[in-house]
This record gives sequence, structure tokens and C-alpha cells, in this order.
Amino acid sequence: MTKPERNERRRAMQFRGGPPPEAADTEATVRWLRDRALIKDLYARYAYGIDSVDMELVRSVFHPACVVVGTLEEGSLDDGVLMYDATMHFKGNQYVEINGDNGFVETWVIGYHMEAAGSPIDSLVLALRYQDEVVRIGDDWKIIRREAAEQWHTGPFPRPFIGEPPYPRRPRDPDPAGDPSSG
Repeated sequence: MTKPERNERRRAMQFRGGPPPEAADTEATVRWLRDRALIKDLYARYAYGIDSVDMELVRSVFHPACVVVGTLEEGSLDDGVLMYDATMHFKGNQYVEINGDNGFVETWVIGYHMEAAGSPIDSLVLALRYQDEVVRIGDDWKIIRREAAEQWHTGPFPRPFIGEPPYPRRPRDPDPAGDPSSG
């Protein structure tokens, strides 16, 4: 039997994960477990922030110097969230690698991006692998670089521009600090 050929998306996948510390080193094991939990929690906080349009929570997972590469559509993060009537993100597998104060986490995600009733555009379902380089900041971790690798999608992506929507969009929440330019 011949080995099946992997397509381009599957050839691009490379497993990254790290072994735990020696079992006898309790202190290192507890720190490793805590670090893994904090790193894995970054995506949960991000997804909850996106789905609830809590941009302060979304921003809390990113280092101020973070670079994002991948499938983002044009526009600000705030505008991207508000272009849909609702979103719901599900997290699947996560693979974590820790090397001192640096780390990596790959999170497999399915995001549902729902259009409002009456929209002429189909809703979007997008499967991604977020590949996040992370750094320790004090007792927390932050994403310093994110690459989003698309696995597949249904619905229009990127979204077609058809002008102003003929259906209502949620109004932008006022910024509690009074700065209308922030989300």
C-alpha cells in the first residue's frame, strides 16, 4: 500500500510541543502546568472577547508590539467584529511548547460568523489554525506574533463589498474612556 499524498495545507503543518519537566522536579512541574494553563487560556479570553464584542478583553491577550499575519480581512479589528450580526468561536486541539520565557501555542478553531436576517451575503464558517508565539510578561503570557492559517471555509471569504448593508448593524458601543477612535 502506498502512503497517501498530503495536500499543500497539510504539508505546511508541523507539530510543535514540548516534553514536561522531570517528574521528580515538583516545582518545575507546577510552573510548567501553570504556564501551559495560562497560555491555553489566551485563546479562550480572545474568543470570548470577540464573541461578546469586549475589545478590552481581546486586546488583553496581545503584547503591544504584536504582529498578526494571515487571514484577517481589511479594516480594524473593531470593524471586523461589528460587520457580523453574531460570531461564535470553538476551540479544538491546542499544542503548546514552552522554552523559558518564550512559547508557542497552535490552536485549532472553527469560527461561525453570522449575517443578520435579510442579509444578501451568506454567513461564513471559517476553520483556522492560530499559530501564536507568546512571551512571559510578569506572571502572565501575551501573544507577540500570530499567524492564522486557513484550513477551510464555507461562505464568502473575503467578504464581497456590496455597499452599506440594507439591514441594521449593531451600533458601536461608546468607549468608556471617552476616546471615540478606540473600539
